Amino acid sequence: MAQGGDVGRYLYWSDRRVRAVADEIGLALERGWRWSFTLSLPMTQLQIGEGNRARNRLRTAQQILRKLGPLAATAFDRSPPVAYAQGTGRVEFAEFVGNYAANEAVLCHIRTRCQEGRPVDVVLFGSMEHVEGFRPGDAIDAGWVSSAAPAIEELLRSRGTENTWQWDDDQSRAVEALKTAVQQGQIPGQEHEGRPRTRGYTLGHHRQAHWCAEIYADVVLDDRRWNLDGELGLADAHRIVIGAPLWVRALQPDTLVRYQGGATGRLRHLLGRRAPIVAQSPPAPAVTRSLHRVRAPE
Repeated sequence: MAQGGDVGRYLYWSDRRVRAVADEIGLALERGWRWSFTLSLPMTQLQIGEGNRARNRLRTAQQILRKLGPLAATAFDRSPPVAYAQGTGRVEFAEFVGNYAANEAVLCHIRTRCQEGRPVDVVLFGSMEHVEGFRPGDAIDAGWVSSAAPAIEELLRSRGTENTWQWDDDQSRAVEALKTAVQQGQIPGQEHEGRPRTRGYTLGHHRQAHWCAEIYADVVLDDRRWNLDGELGLADAHRIVIGAPLWVRALQPDTLVRYQGGATGRLRHLLGRRAPIVAQSPPAPAVTRSLHRVRAPE
């Protein structure tokens, strides 16, 4: 669990992406680092204060949100697409892996609701190097991974402007992204409903966090086309929003839950570190059959 000092702690922060968004919206950010002294006998050390860094990030986040204004959707009460989104609530963290992945990417899943009360699933993909609060080895490498991972990586790399894979319409690709968020790491014969800690690659969740993201795809599913009843985590899927996180900030102490915490001993012996069970899917078109690794979004 997180400690009391974690109030206001940034569990995810991408400085490069934050500054890119600031440039795009015409916001000049200051780089005003504040210095603090730490006395460590027999000499004095100069360092950047962690508290000041957190305040700098908070101030930057507040500036961006003020500049974005209504562009940063909160209630999803207007028709898609939205360019930016923010919200407060439960955020789930997992590694994002695929056929050729290097386990350097992270995904965040948030479920909220629109004003009509229907579910909105927000799936965000970022880089593990920007994550704080989880450690290497926190996830167990076992279970199913999606063969659509390269298509999702293409969506992120092109900001939703390219789609050269067999999931060749927005709804199909969005469903695959949501499947990755809620089904990745499934192990045959195990019951995972309501128990994400039993799936491979899951890291944990924070019960009360503020998040902000740049959005690359925003899709409302056609109810006449999709019947996802019986699919883990997909039965009532309605609107799927995909993008990259700018930040995820914890708002309360003692609300960070690590699922494995670097699982060792009996738990890791029972679950093992088995090879991923890759989803079967139709062959990709000839033009896209070359193999490439899933790159972690920056």
